[in-house]
Amino acid sequence: MRLRATKKDILNGNILEQMLIFLFPLFVGYLLQTLYGIVDNIVLGRIVGKQALAAVGGSATSIINIINNFVSGMAAAITVLVAQNYGRGNMNKVSESVKTGMFVSIVVGGLLTLVMNLAARPLLNLMAEPVETINLSLTYMRLYFFSLIPYFIYQSGVSILRALGDSKRPLYLIMVTAVSKILFDLLLAGVFKLGVTGTSLATFLSHLVCALIILFIFERTVDVYQYSIKNFGFEKEDLIQIFKIGIPFSIQSMLFAIPNAVIQRKINTFGTDSIAAYTAFNSVDNLFWCFSNSVGTATITLAGQNYGNGNMKRVKKIAYTSILVEFTGAVIYGIVFYTFGTHILSLFLKDPEVIVISKRILNVISCSYWTYLFLEPLSAVFKSVGLTNVPVYIAVFTILISRIVYIYTFDIKDVAMAVVAFPISWVLTSLAYLAYFLINKKFRIDDKKEKEIKNS
Repeated sequence: MRLRATKKDILNGNILEQMLIFLFPLFVGYLLQTLYGIVDNIVLGRIVGKQALAAVGGSATSIINIINNFVSGMAAAITVLVAQNYGRGNMNKVSESVKTGMFVSIVVGGLLTLVMNLAARPLLNLMAEPVETINLSLTYMRLYFFSLIPYFIYQSGVSILRALGDSKRPLYLIMVTAVSKILFDLLLAGVFKLGVTGTSLATFLSHLVCALIILFIFERTVDVYQYSIKNFGFEKEDLIQIFKIGIPFSIQSMLFAIPNAVIQRKINTFGTDSIAAYTAFNSVDNLFWCFSNSVGTATITLAGQNYGNGNMKRVKKIAYTSILVEFTGAVIYGIVFYTFGTHILSLFLKDPEVIVISKRILNVISCSYWTYLFLEPLSAVFKSVGLTNVPVYIAVFTILISRIVYIYTFDIKDVAMAVVAFPISWVLTSLAYLAYFLINKKFRIDDKKEKEIKNS
């Protein structure tokens, strides 16, 4: 069968325009994914109660985020491999990368399901989860982990489509997931009053629906990403590449989530009100990360294909454009959240005292978003050109160690003081990434060397 390539050309043209064209559907997609988490928290916080909100949004979510970041890192590796092969015009290699990516999704997803269900209770004990919420948290985690295989398939499928320049169908798939999650949530948790169990089952069912749609689309297409579960298997070279790229990506992503879990453990010591306040804050804060993640994903696709095509000058321009877009969004979000934060938080909370705690947290973070301006864009560019190890080493010190040192060194008296760890680490990492970008020889390539790359 002759493999047909998609038509999207992002190797030429205005970079800012192309980035914004990619960014909008990505943002809407991430927003829809975040929306079903927001609905979870509104249902739990306003209908079930702050104890259920604390159980789902506290330690359980911190642990789940570590695993989700691992999955996202592996999916990003699949994106890079597919985008680079597509940029080189090697459609057979693209097909092989898709096949191996789906193999990784199913096998690694299954292993994660087994391991995390066994580790759930010990991890909650390690997080010092309060006695009054630990059983609810355990229920939520175990049911969530059973959705890891369909979640991995869903993430990889969407990533593959994006890597090929398709920004529309990933949005439609995310819309299906979000709508089904919200409907299942309202039915199971709202109508049938299943509480935490209902929200967990809703997550599983929504991920399963979208994974099945992904597999159906990939099997029926005649395009370059055609894949059938009957052809379950992998190409050794691609498998090695996915893990070679993906493990550092995953570690880098998890370096954010692991110290966040340490911060969550500290917050747990302040009691249920503080945990509920922090959970509500996270629901609002996630709206900014919808934007930031969209910038990163758009940058990976644009930079990955242009790097595969050997155009490093354009890759550098993509980096600068990405930084500008990230900074603009950070300022806008900061102003909106600082000004209207109390009204937004009241959607999740009924207790005025808890709202006050949550608003204090939001004020600290909303005024700090701009310090993240180099981190997401440059991290995406590094991934796109195969620079994975050094950024991980940088992040170990600037994110992992700095946050943990802050939490255990200073006398943290409340939640607002605890979250200061975030902007401190953003400043350190942004500056370190900028320095690495400026001195790395890949980004100082001359015309002669670039021509050699294009001809190789």
